[in-house]
Parts: sequence; C-alpha cells; structure tokens
Amino acid sequence: MIRNYFTLYHAARELHEELAGGYLFEIHSQEKNELTLSFVTHDGRHLQLIVTVRAREFSIWTREGLNRKRRNSASIMQEVYELKVESVDMAPLDREIRIALEGRWLIVLRFFSAETNVLLVHEGVVVHAFKDSKELAGRAYDGGADDEPAFRTLERLAADRDRFLELLAATDPAIPTERRLASVLPGFDRDLARRLIARSGGGHTPEALAASLQAIFYELASPAPGIVDSAGHPPDFSIVEPPEGSGDAPFDSVLEALGHYTRRMHRFLHLQSGAGDLRRELQQQISRAVKELAEIESADLLEAANRYETFGHLLTGAIGSADPVSGEVEVPDLFAPGAPPVRITVKPGLSIQENAAWYFSRAAKSREKVHAAEARRSQLDSLLRSLRMKLDRLEVAESGDELRDLVGKGKIPSHGVNKEVRTAKFRTVPLADAITLYIGKDARNNELLTFGHTRPDDIWLHAQGSSGSHCVLKGAGMHNMSEIRRAAEIAAWYSAAKHSRLVPVMYVLKKYVRKAKGAPGSVHVEREKVIMVTPRKD
Repeated sequence: MIRNYFTLYHAARELHEELAGGYLFEIHSQEKNELTLSFVTHDGRHLQLIVTVRAREFSIWTREGLNRKRRNSASIMQEVYELKVESVDMAPLDREIRIALEGRWLIVLRFFSAETNVLLVHEGVVVHAFKDSKELAGRAYDGGADDEPAFRTLERLAADRDRFLELLAATDPAIPTERRLASVLPGFDRDLARRLIARSGGGHTPEALAASLQAIFYELASPAPGIVDSAGHPPDFSIVEPPEGSGDAPFDSVLEALGHYTRRMHRFLHLQSGAGDLRRELQQQISRAVKELAEIESADLLEAANRYETFGHLLTGAIGSADPVSGEVEVPDLFAPGAPPVRITVKPGLSIQENAAWYFSRAAKSREKVHAAEARRSQLDSLLRSLRMKLDRLEVAESGDELRDLVGKGKIPSHGVNKEVRTAKFRTVPLADAITLYIGKDARNNELLTFGHTRPDDIWLHAQGSSGSHCVLKGAGMHNMSEIRRAAEIAAWYSAAKHSRLVPVMYVLKKYVRKAKGAPGSVHVEREKVIMVTPRKD
C-alpha cells in the first residue's frame, strides 16, 4: 500500500504540518530514479524528502538532517530554491502529492503505476520533470481542480449502503470482484479491494461487502500504519490492519512507518541480491567439482602402475639372458609358466637391469598419482557435500537472520576441502547508502568495537542507565538525525531496557568516549546528547 491513494493522502497531510511555512533548500539526484528534496521546516529543522520513481517497491520517505549531495550529484529544478512552502496537499482523485511554493510554483509528486515522476509546474504549465522532461515540458497541468476529493465520495458511499449497492450492481458481474470494487470506490486499488473482500469473510455478497466498506473506511480515515514481515517475502506496508496481523505495533505516523518500511525493503532487496549471487556461486562451484570428479581416472593409473611393476619384475628375472639392443625384448612370463613370452619395450641405451629400474620408477610415480587422485577425490566429495548442504540451507531459509548468516559467511573456496569461515566480529545493520550501524555482542566485544574499530568522528551510542551493546554509527554525521534516531532505537533494543516503552539513548562522537577502569566495556562519556526512543529491532 505504499503507493495507495490513502497512504499518500495521509503522508501529504503530515508533510503539510512539517513543511508549510518553511522553505525549499535544494533538489538533487545522486541515485538512479531517486530524487532528494531538502527543506528547512517552519521551526528551523532540516528535513529531506526522498522520492523514488519507477520502482514499485518504494514511494517516499523522510529523514531528518541535511545529507549534502556528492560531487557527482545532479542539481535540478534550481528555479525554486529558497522559495517558501505554502502548502502540501493531495490531488482530489489522482495519486499526486502537490507541494505549493510561493510565486505560483508547484512541485508534483506523481505516483501513477506507469508514470511515476516529479514535475515542476508554474502557473499551470509543466516547466521541468525529473523523468522525460523534454516530452513533458510545456504541457498543461490542472490537477483535477474541479473533481470531488476521493475521501468525500468514499465517506458518502460508506454511509449510504443503498447507493454503494446500486453502483456495484451496475458493474459487469463477469469481472473479478476486486476490479469491480476498484471501479466503484475512489482511491481503491486492487490490493485494497482484496483486503476489503477478506474483511467480509471472503464472501462476495454485496451486503457483506457494504458492511466491510463501513469498517475499513474508518481505518482509512484514522490510519494505524504498520509493517508485516513474512519469511522469504518482502516487507508489506499497510495503513489498515492486514489479514495476517502486523508484526509491528502501529507507528505514530505514516511518514515514520514509510521510513522504516523503506529501510527494511532496501535491506530485503540487498539480502535477496546477495542470496542470488551466493546461489549462482554455489551452483558454479558444484558444477566444476562434479566435472573434475568425472575426469579423475585413478583406475587407469592403478592399472598402469601394476603393469609397469610387472615389467620391472620380468626384466629383473631376465638379467643376463636378454639384450635390449633392438628397443624391444622378449622375456619368459615368470607369473604364468607355460604362457607365451612377454614383449616389453625397453630403452636401447640402458641395460636390462637399468630398464627394470626405470619401470619400477614409473610404477612408483603412477602409484603416487593414484594416491593424489584418491586424495583429490576425497577432497571434492567433502567439498560437494558442504556446497550442496549450504545450497539446501539457502533454498529453505525461512528468515532474514538465516539468510544473513548464510550470505555473510564469505566466499566459497574454489578448491580443496571446504574451510570453516569466520563470522563477522560485530553485528551490522545498513541504515542508508554508505551509513552502517555496528553493534557489540558482549562486554569484550563492546570494548573491541569502541576502542579498536572506531574512528574519532564516528557516532557512539548506548542506552543511558542500562547495560547493553555499544553501538557505532559509521558514515554519518551529527546532522543525520534520521539515521541517529534509527540507530538509537536499535541500541535501545540491544539493552536491558528493551521492553520499556521509551528508552533514553545517549549519542556522541567517539572522541569523547574514554576507557574506564573496571570491567571490560566500561567507559567515561563527555558532551553526550540524549534522545528518547521506542526500542525496535534491526
């Protein structure tokens, strides 16, 4: 539901409360299909709105602070920099969030499934677009000014059961029910329509659907946004209670929930990409090992070794009675009396005794190759068992923790016996591009993290007044408040106060953290700041 009309409607209302009266600082893009709009709020805070277009898994999310653009970032729509934000609202029917700026400028965040984009409009004309700007520039934009807002129409239908039944009856009964509902109910997509059907007990009777509409309307009007994590599936965002129940307590705001959802989806996609890479690597390793096993010919080598040894014995028995001048000798078969003589190729420049020694040497070398081939076969058998076991574990992994454990084990050895690979020294949680939180595992691990793997300008976090993990935020500055808040929530989770409703967490540059006498992990902290957060697991 991240691009559903009602999700965007509530996000727009929350953005209005944050941004109206402030001003637009800058707009830039440093990731493909992602646009960052930086604002200064009416009370002087920096707030960034990140918009993702043409990727169905994302829509918008916010972060506090000012993450300045990199050198290779593109600054766009510079005409509206430092203009005052007058309002943020939702288009009456279309999935468009509109940010009105002074001077009759309008930034339109468009979330149509096939045309996700960000438009810059001036006096009703598109001036610039994030995508397809040449094609869209100069087109008229009215935003459906004469349309009745979807919420108002939906409220009437929820209250007027007969009118809803009349509209539903006018639709083609041959069309699937979710499509019929989506055509009748403004703002409904097929996903929300399916949730409405599920609320009706799975029944498709018009009366059951009408009762379900009344219930779900009030949830849409007063949302309780949450995120559902299902093993092996991407996180699911909803502003109404999903049928299977939410894995998280409802968030305080839609924007807060969208921020958490975006981080989890990035983490899920990153993990799936890593799992896919690992799966391909394992399959390639298995294929190479199977091919090499098929090419090992130890039986032929053993047969050759036995033959060479026999020739050596026969030549030894013929010393003084055979002459190697012609390059071939004929000697009696000592191992089969009465059998025909055996012809043996010899080196003319060597005596019979020396030829016998040469054959014994060849037999020994062949046996060495047999032993090496058998040892290699044993190694490959062991490697194949290990690779296939890991591939099986990868295919049946039911949780993100299992996948992270498998993907995080490192590269698979390309030959030899599979070696046990050490796990990471610390827990790690990626919070944003190039920003990662490191979490200590125990007292000694805390000390190793804080004083062995942390730079002076990294951000150090710890639950105040409670025992728990040392946490270090790398790649962020003290202005990255969204990431600091998220890191603080995780630090609170990995503390003795994890079951409290609110936990104070201190954060400070690591250079103000000193080792204290006493137990491992004991520290003295100066110049710390404290933030109150609700504990949330990574």
